[in-house]
Amino acid sequence: MNLNEIIVNSIQSVNQDLKIDALQNPTDETQLFSLLDSLGTLDLILELESRLQEITGRYIAVANEDSMDKDATPFKNIKTLRIYLQQRIENE
Repeated sequence: MNLNEIIVNSIQSVNQDLKIDALQNPTDETQLFSLLDSLGTLDLILELESRLQEITGRYIAVANEDSMDKDATPFKNIKTLRIYLQQRIENE
């Protein structure tokens, strides 16, 4: 499973409860930060951490204080999130 599939599957899993139409079939440009409230973002972070740990066998922290800044957040869209997560995987 590649990183994009992990992200998309995680979003779709979180969206089972949220039922946001724009998250049904997310693409690289799907806006996350503007669609998810704080609880939805937290659920996505936890889902991503869980799936990444299953795949890599190690814990990879998805969030830190910088990632929650609304201007610098990697949660703007799937593309920025994928780039951010790739860096986190390589650096942890």
